[in-house]
Amino acid sequence: MDKQIFEQRRKLVLKAGKERVLANRHPWIFAGAIARESGPPEAALADLIDQNGGALASGFYSPHSQIRLRVMTFGGEALTLELLESRISAAIVRRHPILDHGTNAVRLINSEGDDLSAVVVDRYNDVLVVEIANYGVERIAPLLVDVLQRDLAPRLIYFKNDLPARRIEQLTEESRSIGDGNPSTTILEHGLRFEVEPATGQKTGFFLDQRENRVLARSLAAGRRVLNLFSYTGAFGVYAAAAGASSVENVDISAPAIEAARRNHTLNGFEASFVVADAFEYVRKATGRFDLLVCDPPAFARTRSDIDRAARGYKDVNLFAMKLVEPGGLMMTFSCSGHMSLDLFQKVIFAAALDAGRRVSFVRRLTAAADHPVSIYCPEGEYLKGFLLQVWD
Repeated sequence: MDKQIFEQRRKLVLKAGKERVLANRHPWIFAGAIARESGPPEAALADLIDQNGGALASGFYSPHSQIRLRVMTFGGEALTLELLESRISAAIVRRHPILDHGTNAVRLINSEGDDLSAVVVDRYNDVLVVEIANYGVERIAPLLVDVLQRDLAPRLIYFKNDLPARRIEQLTEESRSIGDGNPSTTILEHGLRFEVEPATGQKTGFFLDQRENRVLARSLAAGRRVLNLFSYTGAFGVYAAAAGASSVENVDISAPAIEAARRNHTLNGFEASFVVADAFEYVRKATGRFDLLVCDPPAFARTRSDIDRAARGYKDVNLFAMKLVEPGGLMMTFSCSGHMSLDLFQKVIFAAALDAGRRVSFVRRLTAAADHPVSIYCPEGEYLKGFLLQVWD
């Protein structure tokens, strides 16, 4: 790691009257709050100062994004190589309680939630998958690699570079690997086995954020007829089958995802049914009833302008899904759209229940697993939200 990166910094001067952007310690400083810039334009790091030259913050710099600075330290705290090393190692140590003989897959670094903005690292058995969404972080990637190799000795570190943010940052979108072999692997989660394909799978290859919700589904599924909508590679279905569900049906629009779901059930010695179908059409046409229904769609709102359309989509699929739940049955429903607030999602579920003509109770609020912490100063990191519902006639 070239230590000069920590010495050659961009200097950003905060506009007069913009001091409030730092008052709440939010880690994103937008270009509109910057009065002027100086120093090497290719710098990975930048220092933010006030009009009198007083130190305000330091962090990862971007010459291209509207998020001009991702703050790592505030005030006079020095941003050093040693500080970043310690934060990376500390994040890894915090995950130790999750990893045991029955689980070898975990999110190791969750961006702002671990005070490491724009960095995500997931562990899948002997493979680490890295996502970097900032120009400055990309420049210090060798430091990240050094700490990961030292602390974890993975077979492979796979940089999954297909993030839309990387296009904004003018970074390569071609993925790369450091280590041996390809990123395909098989993981254990609470004793269950799943194939993971980081190169072709959604997100980093598996939905680690739903781990604790899958455990909940397993605790509820015994003897129940289970429907898993937007099943992807069938993880909720496998957990339900492991609990002794009387039947499990996985529905997804993607034929490759359904084949992966089939393999994951077989890998664990379970039988289930598999349907390649648009979940929106499926719930309209299905005639069966289910005792436990899981509705975990992809993000419908990728930008703020998508929120109204997304709300209509969530209402539509939940409305018809509720009609498939046996009276007294349970439904787990989710939104992973970061732009949709918990309050709005709850209102959408209310409207769906009203139009479905069902009596519905909120049993429990659901969120991401503990290895996906959210900084109290950056609530945008709380994207996954859900409810366990009980549905009556």
